[in-house]
Amino acid sequence: MNKKEKEALKNEIGYKNVMTKRIGGWARKAFVVCLIMCAVAYWGFSGLEDSFLSVPDVVRDVAKWIALVVAIVSGIFAIMSFLSFRNSKKHVLALIETLHKN
Repeated sequence: MNKKEKEALKNEIGYKNVMTKRIGGWARKAFVVCLIMCAVAYWGFSGLEDSFLSVPDVVRDVAKWIALVVAIVSGIFAIMSFLSFRNSKKHVLALIETLHKN
């Protein structure tokens, strides 16, 4: 590899490393949203009564279905983001290995 190709590979590694970190952040945020929505869905379906917070049954019914749908969607997104993060890390490490070989 000549100097120009090495510099291009270094720039590509830097860019892909930034994108990998961003995907990892998305995966964490989607997992947290999934956990919160699962808790809201559990609260809605279980019928827990709290003397501190009185919520009408109509609001509880709407909240439990919305939370269930959002939990499923964010769970799927979290899994896909995690898989993408893992594959992206492997790809960046392979690029670094290629750079060190030459």
